[in-house]
Amino acid sequence: MTTLSTLPRGVGRLLFRTPIYFYRMGLGGLLNSVHIMILVTRGRKSGLPRYTPVEYRQHGSKIYVISGWGDCADWVRNLMVTPAVTVQQGGGSMSACAEIVTNEGEALRVLHLFRRRGPSVYDAIFARITDRAAADELALLDIARRVTIVRLDPQAAPSELPPLSSDLGWIMPAAAVGLIAVWSLGRIARRASRRCR
Repeated sequence: MTTLSTLPRGVGRLLFRTPIYFYRMGLGGLLNSVHIMILVTRGRKSGLPRYTPVEYRQHGSKIYVISGWGDCADWVRNLMVTPAVTVQQGGGSMSACAEIVTNEGEALRVLHLFRRRGPSVYDAIFARITDRAAADELALLDIARRVTIVRLDPQAAPSELPPLSSDLGWIMPAAAVGLIAVWSLGRIARRASRRCR
């Protein structure tokens, strides 16, 4: 299976995990508006909840995500062992059952869902995966055979894996207070300098 280059490390890994901090600051609704959710899997070795930000598309009740690193991504390996996951979208969460899509027709439909929102972005990504000059409509079937697509089917039972909490929700109000304080001190300093002239 041809996928993107090696798994991100260092700064690249930190950038991919940045949405976790936005969710923890209570800004999940903002990220959900651009189709970024948190997928909670159970660590295959530790058994602990593992939080992964992923881009998703929804078709009916089903939610789809694509792994650019195939089944080498830790979150994919985790759900292959334990398919019961938690899906956190904005301020809400639900339990779901994860399954790797093996049907080519379904995989092709998912690629169209992703591509429809940003054809130029996804054409560049898909072209890199397949080593083609461009990922046009004819190439999508080949791409569907190469990437790992996961379907998340919502479940009625409550999830055993907790969603992220908004434990960093204090950061935004603190930053606002800090900015107001800096602005106020700046005004006071300007008035004082005018009086001294």
